Amino acid sequence: MNLIFTILLFILAAIATYFVATRLAMYGDAISEKTKTSSAFMGIIIGAAISLPELTSSVTAIAIDSPDLAIGNLLGSNLFNLLALAVLDMVYRREQIMGQTDVGSKLYIYLVIVMTLIVVGGLSLTLPASIYHIGYSSIILVLVYFAGVKWINKLTEEKVKRRSRKNEKYGEFSYQKVLTMFILSAVGIMIVGTVLTLTADRIAESTGLGASFVGSFLVGASTSLPDAVSVATALKLKNYSMGITSLLGSNAFNIMLLSFTDAIYLKTNLFRHASMSNIVTTVSSIVVVLVILYSITRKQKRSTLFYMVPSTLIVLIYFVATYFVYQMK
Repeated sequence: MNLIFTILLFILAAIATYFVATRLAMYGDAISEKTKTSSAFMGIIIGAAISLPELTSSVTAIAIDSPDLAIGNLLGSNLFNLLALAVLDMVYRREQIMGQTDVGSKLYIYLVIVMTLIVVGGLSLTLPASIYHIGYSSIILVLVYFAGVKWINKLTEEKVKRRSRKNEKYGEFSYQKVLTMFILSAVGIMIVGTVLTLTADRIAESTGLGASFVGSFLVGASTSLPDAVSVATALKLKNYSMGITSLLGSNAFNIMLLSFTDAIYLKTNLFRHASMSNIVTTVSSIVVVLVILYSITRKQKRSTLFYMVPSTLIVLIYFVATYFVYQMK
């Protein structure tokens, strides 16, 4: 495929991603309003939908026998998601969005931290396969993810049941219509996100960069574009909890996808093929998530300048991690 044509296709896919992701967030907000579900529940649904490009990218990496690229894509996408959240937090600094989240966002941070620590263990320790070629880490990740989501939804839904809400923003839309449009938007995200990922991979390959660097940052950033756009849209709709929770939910879903990727890589345990650069990416993600946890739990009212300190630190951590991963490629 001609490089110029690939770049043009990448740009068109990015534009389409922006359009579809905004609709996904909007209809997700409408479903939450009409069904009176919690922001945490809709956040995990939207998070799973916007993670479909990461799934496609990892499956493609396995198909070309590049397991390290598959790992790097998912972990790099998570780190870029957190960078996008930090940038959006700085853009909406006057609203101080981190202080306006509900308990669901905090609970998903705990889930992401636990799952990421499991990944660090899987990457650092040499463990035998448990079932055929699938590692212990992959099995634990699946169990922790579904148990964690069920627990979080139970806690947040109980709060919603005690809170009455009226349909105000989407009264002219029927529930069937918003549900249909949400599903179509999710399918659209999968299609345009896949094109975005494949063209980014092709462009990256033409530059001659190493597989780990490409997977962790260039391709990871491309697959994270739907996440960033959907979160930005949710913030514009002033549904701060859903926006932040959808991004955290996407990160948790991405980590769980490592288990799926491990299952379809039939040769051996996927984690055995990870390079040291992926450990740098994973540890950096944990540090950034802890900074976000601090932002959410600290007192709300701060001066604008002081409020931006955690987000500024996250941006700094991201670029330091990028430098080290590039040096290790």
